[in-house]
Amino acid sequence: MERLRVIKASGQSPLAPCDRCQATGCPWDRIGTNPICPDCQELLAAGEAEPLVERLVAQECTICNKPGAVPYLTFPLHARDPMAIDLCPSHFHALLGRRLDRYSYRILCRQLQEVGLSPKHIFLLHEAFYDERGHPLQPVQEA
Repeated sequence: MERLRVIKASGQSPLAPCDRCQATGCPWDRIGTNPICPDCQELLAAGEAEPLVERLVAQECTICNKPGAVPYLTFPLHARDPMAIDLCPSHFHALLGRRLDRYSYRILCRQLQEVGLSPKHIFLLHEAFYDERGHPLQPVQEA
């Protein structure tokens, strides 16, 4: 099974409110099955929110192939369907905190290109957060 994949007809409402603050209006990313808005993602990354506890799924990490992954679903900009990315806990924390190393960033970029997307379509990989070489521009400092 591909670890980065477009999900057709996921059956989940893209406009479900954020699980933490109940904000509505946009298709929020999902961690596990829980919708989470960008503001709550930022609070999590900064260590200012209630800790996130998610069960790992029996998948391999998209980046390092390590078994046991956090299921992450994101709604790419201008895309019809959401994209699922399975990440080990360390790569998930790095993605959420905008601290992916260049190698990991490039792996994700290459896999996005294979499904017709670029990093600028994914909120946490956007060019505001990483330069064209994959250097983090706005990493969230670890709490």
